[in-house]
Amino acid sequence: MGLGLAAWSTVASAAGEIKLQQVTSIVSSKYGISQQSSTFEVNVANLAYNKQVFAHYKQADGSWVDLPLTYSRAVGSGREIWTTSYSPPLNTTFDLQFALKYVVNGQTYWDNNNGNNHFVPKDSGAHLGAGINVHNLYYQPTVRLGVSDAYVYGAAALRNLAVLKDVTIVYSTDNWATTKSTTATYSPNHWAGAYSSAANPNADGIEVWPFSLNVGAGASQVDYAIRYTVNGEVHWDNNGGQNYRSALVRQ
Repeated sequence: MGLGLAAWSTVASAAGEIKLQQVTSIVSSKYGISQQSSTFEVNVANLAYNKQVFAHYKQADGSWVDLPLTYSRAVGSGREIWTTSYSPPLNTTFDLQFALKYVVNGQTYWDNNNGNNHFVPKDSGAHLGAGINVHNLYYQPTVRLGVSDAYVYGAAALRNLAVLKDVTIVYSTDNWATTKSTTATYSPNHWAGAYSSAANPNADGIEVWPFSLNVGAGASQVDYAIRYTVNGEVHWDNNGGQNYRSALVRQ
């Protein structure tokens, strides 16, 4: 895999120290120009303040490089989410082959999909990490709105566990003094809006369900969680038990 392991003092197999949360890859094609866009979300155990997290991936020319991730948020139980986005030069597209690397306390932990590396086709939409059935795909800690805008938009990525399912977003604009709920809607052509031909669901059975939250024109924040009900079971993405919170900045 070309990991360059000699550069680090200790190499360890990850036992939950680092794991894939989600990765998305689409290719937008318009007017004869193609642009690949990829996003990575990685879940790590907070073992120390000083740490580095990378997606170690194979480039189009076959060489392996480290793509650094940045801290996004704490998600409870001593864990953190780290993220990054990447786009190669125009008209350069390739399937993603990668492993995840976590450098902390003089050790390097890997999530390399049990030695097989992670593999994501270049125009295939969203993919969820093992054991994750629903995930808030487009979370933003700060959402910028017009002065009179009343809606915040998002999408849930979920495993297609059955035809009959319900995806509900429970939310509040007054710090949970009152609550509202709205349903997400399955959109088979979700990725077409980005000029991508990615299927929804994709070959991994991951579907994207967009939603909109009516926050009104005066709200300054919104808290929410995503509830996915299928086969008589309820799956939550509540940001590791802390719920999601977005500050609403009016401009």
